[in-house]
This record gives sequence, C-alpha cells and structure tokens, in this order.
Amino acid sequence: MSQGVIQGSMREAPLPDIIQLVSQGGKSGCFHVQQDEARARIYLKDGRIIHAITNGGEGFEALMEVALWLEGRYRFEEGPQDVPTTITKPNASILMELGRRMDEWRVISQKVPSIELYPHSTLLPGETPQGVNPREARLLALATGYYSVAELAEATQKPVLTVAKDLYGLVMAGHIHLKGIRSGKPPKVDSVALPVAPVQADPGFDLVPISERFGMSPSPVLPESREEETAIVRLQAPPPLPSRPAQGFPEAEDALPVTVGGGVAEDAPSVASPKPKAASVSMDDPVRMAKLTAFTQRIALAAKSALPEVHHEMVNRLQARSTQQIIGGEGPEAVKGLALAISRGAVDAGCDAELVRTLNAQLKALFTK
Repeated sequence: MSQGVIQGSMREAPLPDIIQLVSQGGKSGCFHVQQDEARARIYLKDGRIIHAITNGGEGFEALMEVALWLEGRYRFEEGPQDVPTTITKPNASILMELGRRMDEWRVISQKVPSIELYPHSTLLPGETPQGVNPREARLLALATGYYSVAELAEATQKPVLTVAKDLYGLVMAGHIHLKGIRSGKPPKVDSVALPVAPVQADPGFDLVPISERFGMSPSPVLPESREEETAIVRLQAPPPLPSRPAQGFPEAEDALPVTVGGGVAEDAPSVASPKPKAASVSMDDPVRMAKLTAFTQRIALAAKSALPEVHHEMVNRLQARSTQQIIGGEGPEAVKGLALAISRGAVDAGCDAELVRTLNAQLKALFTK
C-alpha cells in the first residue's frame, strides 16, 4: 500500500468506520467512493469532514447518499484539498447518522434490493388498502410500474431512503411488487388521489409489529418521528450478516474474559490463564483496525444504554483511550480491555450492584453473539 493511500471494499469494513479511523489520525485528504456508476468524494481537513459531492449534489445530503452503497469501494488519498466547507456538523453525529442509514438500508434491501427497480401496485382498480398512511397511499397510487424507486423519490420530493422504507412495508404487506423493467403508464403526479382507509387497531394484522407478523428480530429501530412510523411496518434492527471466517470479530481467540458479566466486577471470578497475545495491528491493515474501532463503538453504546448519563463521559474517555491503543498496535487486547475498564469504572464510580450486573450482561452479550 503506497504512502498516504488507504483503500478497500465496504463489504469488508463499513465506510463510517474507515472514516473515523482516518479522522482520529487528524488527516486531511479525500475519500473516493464508487459503486457501479455512482461516485462520491468526501473531503477531510485535519480529521474533520468538511465537504462531500456526488452526481446528485453536494454537502451533507450528498454524503448520506453513500448509505445506499453497501457494495461500494473506497480509496483515501492523503493531502491538502482546496474545497469549500459545506458540512459543519461534528464527525460523531455525521458518522452515527450515516451508520444508522446504512443499517436501515441493509434491512430494506432484503425486499427492495435496488432503487433502480420499478414498483407495481397489486391492488385491484378501486380497491382501498387498509392500514396505510397518506404517504404510503400516495406511493401506491404512483406505483404503476413506470417510475423506479429513485424516480418515485424525486417525484414525491422525499429522500430515497424514506421512499424505500415505505415500499419495504408495502412489499411485506403484499401491496407492491418490484419489476426489473419499466412498464405501465406514467401517472399524473400532481393529481394523484390518495385512497386512504382509516388506520384501525386490527389485532390480527395492521398494528402488530413486523417482528411478530413476519418473524423478524424483535429489537426495534425507533423511527425519527411519528411521521416515519406506519401501520404497515415498524422497521427492525438488521439481522446478523452471514459469517465470513476471515472477517468475523471477535474471533475465537479474542473472546471477552469471563470477568465481564454475571456480577460486580470486583467480585468476578479470576481470569483464566492468559492466551498468547494477538498479533499487533498496524495502519497497513485498515480493515482490521476499522473492525476493532467499530467494536469499541458498540461497547461504548451498550455501556451508555445501561449507565446513567453522568457516567457517559467516563465511557467516552475510556473509548478514546482504547482507540489510541488500537492505533498503537494493541489490537483485540485493547477492545477487551475497554469492556473491563468500563465495568471497573462503574464500580469505582459507586454504581449499585444491580446496575453493574446489567452493564456486565450487556457487555458480555456483545462478545457472545
């Protein structure tokens, strides 16, 4: 790998993790991202995301387009960049939002695999669907097979991900089929009628969460607003991706010591005989480093969900230290050390035994999935 260049596939490591890894090094440069014919450039200055540009536009929303490129490739070229500053949000919130949208698309794409497909309504003429909201009803009226998913987003002036999310629910309900070729007649967008039946609590179908209706994981991803929630679908957290032996984490030898989980950290049983220290990880292996860094994020999020807000700064401080250790080459040992440090930190901060048990259980669950 040449000096100043990091490249790889988003199948191997999510782009938000790679960007965070580079930004924590305070680097300036440009990420070139590509999937098929779609291209994007994401600019960093001293580690901060300042600008993004795609075929469709520039700025924050242009960066969010990349959330739909799960199969793309990236290349980071280090060096000063003369571009305007169109993004002013902090990196943490940008990357969290990008990751959230990628997780949503990972679920949605199981039923809406491409925004270039053409939705076609299965409703009979004059048939009124039950339990859909006005936005879904408008999509049904426009789904003649003429517009693609991307074109529907443009016609309704809604984000592509929002339209895809609604279509996901309509597909699951059997109201929409997706075709690979354009067909039907173009509907008149401005004069589309909205045949909406009242949403009513039908315990047999309409308001039953999708996890129960379709056998998906019961862990919900909360909608951004009430407008995002529909009677058709309650979007679920993405199911675990198929395991790939060469890419999974943690690997068998990297399991969390038994001291995390089951009780207060200071009362935990002794750690088993240590195993040989894993090989160090260097910047020449950005995919591995990104996976380790991403795992520290998952640990921090799990800890914050269990601990009161007053202890979140402690979690942030320990995560930052762990990330620096990863960059320094400590590898999986830094990740395991983070979980243990948070558990011990909760005890030292005076958290009660029940709270620490809950924290430990959540941390341990991350290493046993």
